[in-house]
Amino acid sequence: MGVLKGIGTFIFTFLFFLVLMVFCIAFIANSTVLSYDFVSNQVDKMPVSSIARDVAEDQLGGQLGSSDFLKEVAYRVIDNEEPWIKTQMNGALATGYDYFEGRTNYLSISISTTQLKSDLNTSFWQEARTYLSEELAGKSDAEITTYLQDIINDIPQDALASALTTMTVTQRNQMIEQYLRDAAGVPQKISYPPLDPGLKTQIDQGINQFINDFVNNINDPITWDESSIDAGLMDTFRSIRNGIGEFHKWYPWVIVLMVVLAGLIFLVNWGFKVPAISLGISLTIIGVVVIVGIILLRTLPFTQWAADAMNTNISPQLKVWIEGLISDVTGVMLPLMIGILVVGIALLVLGIVLPRRNRQEPMPIDNSNYYPPANNPPPQDTYYPPASTPPSAPPPAAPPPSTPPPPPQSG
Repeated sequence: MGVLKGIGTFIFTFLFFLVLMVFCIAFIANSTVLSYDFVSNQVDKMPVSSIARDVAEDQLGGQLGSSDFLKEVAYRVIDNEEPWIKTQMNGALATGYDYFEGRTNYLSISISTTQLKSDLNTSFWQEARTYLSEELAGKSDAEITTYLQDIINDIPQDALASALTTMTVTQRNQMIEQYLRDAAGVPQKISYPPLDPGLKTQIDQGINQFINDFVNNINDPITWDESSIDAGLMDTFRSIRNGIGEFHKWYPWVIVLMVVLAGLIFLVNWGFKVPAISLGISLTIIGVVVIVGIILLRTLPFTQWAADAMNTNISPQLKVWIEGLISDVTGVMLPLMIGILVVGIALLVLGIVLPRRNRQEPMPIDNSNYYPPANNPPPQDTYYPPASTPPSAPPPAAPPPSTPPPPPQSG
């Protein structure tokens, strides 16, 4: 019987340990990547400007030419639009979560760029003037000419004012340089002809038209739906959607299974000491291992190690965000692990301190109605129940009848 009890305790404890690990992983996933609130909070903390530079380089790099001038101006405008970008990202996330969690049956994400295009029209040239002023500050006249001519050579012909197209290349470049010097607040070059006010107006119009053409190339709205997404990728999305549905279906049953296994451990032993120690060991091991892992994740430079391993550079802003993400994820894990560790230690202490359940103590001896044999008295600690009730004492003899008094004699 003791062997079977030990085998049953081991099997149920081992299963409880495995199910507890599954529950911890499921709890963390449900509280982080499957939680819209958690992901939305991370988007609000995300360095959108740093990430948007990479996206803009891929999407708009060809339209911005080979020089860094227009690219840097575009990046500055994107920096100013960070609140709008985060709002749109959160809206897209909400739509995506509705699909993946089964609240909608069709995936369609649409982002309106009306506000973005309006802001670009009004702020692009202003940002360009500010950027030029900063870049030309402290440069010599020759360095200014070299810098501006690099920009001028990258300007497409259709962006030039009609009056400039009739000039020679040298004259045209000189006029544009004078215009850019004036826009940046730098003195015009003395060796060049002065900039004519009428020509300046035409250049203004040409630049505005160039900006308008650039802004109009941005789609409004930007839409991703099942018809525009690659079929293979869409199949992957559907598999993820089905997996999330199964996760939410079985997640509560993991908790039920843990409770059932814990009850079976107590039922097999029909006591508290052994089950408390068995469960306490499982809980304590998981709590200690995960808490140590959390401490290592928060202290060791895993982000830098990963960047070095992949031979990539991570911007300081993105590195700070990744470290914050690790801190937030481990922050979700830490209270659960502390609770598991505390319960595990408490069960271990109780299991060790409480005595093992003993057999039933012998009944106390009651000598009130005990009449041992006269010639063979039993030991003092042995109890023999009386075989029969002792006879009662005989009733007392009746008193003799009293003699009646003699009758009185007559005289």
